[in-house]
Amino acid sequence: MTGGAGGGPDQTQIDRALRSGSGPIVNAPPAVLVLIAILIGIQAAIQWAGKDWETWSFYAFALIPARFQGPEATTMIEGSQYWSLVTYAFLHDGWLHVLFNSIWLLIFGTPVARQFGTLRFLLIALVSTLGGAIAMLVLFWGVFIVAVGASAAVSGLLAAAIPIMFGGRAGPLSFGEFLRDRRAMIFMVIFLVMTLLSSVQWLPTFADGARIAWEAHLGGFIAGLIAYFVVSRRGVRHG
Repeated sequence: MTGGAGGGPDQTQIDRALRSGSGPIVNAPPAVLVLIAILIGIQAAIQWAGKDWETWSFYAFALIPARFQGPEATTMIEGSQYWSLVTYAFLHDGWLHVLFNSIWLLIFGTPVARQFGTLRFLLIALVSTLGGAIAMLVLFWGVFIVAVGASAAVSGLLAAAIPIMFGGRAGPLSFGEFLRDRRAMIFMVIFLVMTLLSSVQWLPTFADGARIAWEAHLGGFIAGLIAYFVVSRRGVRHG
């Protein structure tokens, strides 16, 4: 590769960039790496503690819609129906589940964290997590299912990354530009179709044979996209 008369990078600049590991994945923001480390650390701790501790962790922190019917509907820790709207995202059904979510979090969380900084990145992830939980509650109100996984948060960060990824030199796409951008629309449609096939995972009655819940995936995506455009109206972090 050579630098032309148009002011492109010379070989020294290219070599410096390669040595610095400035790629979007290698140089992921600390917030993304710390969040991944937390997810993996929780999974490792649960696996090390044994099956009884895993069952109790799901009982205490997984999202179980039946809890919202009150203690007469299912045995539960008082207040767990509320904190589980968030804590379910930190639990996973095995190593494959958490590793896949970590990879997607690294890919799509990185541009969002770079664009907005740590606090707004975490805010979008939180809103997406709640969006996935609300979708599950609306569609499975009073049903005893055990929902776990960070896929709703990942789906929301994916949605937030779309206007960033398809933006130009002027910056991320505005809401109007997003609606008119064919590439963004095609990407979103592909995701929504894939969501019907594979999504956040949940465990029925603590048993083996988990089911894929596209509902939480879709809820997280919609919430994340809305959160992105609300947050982006208040400015972005550059550099």
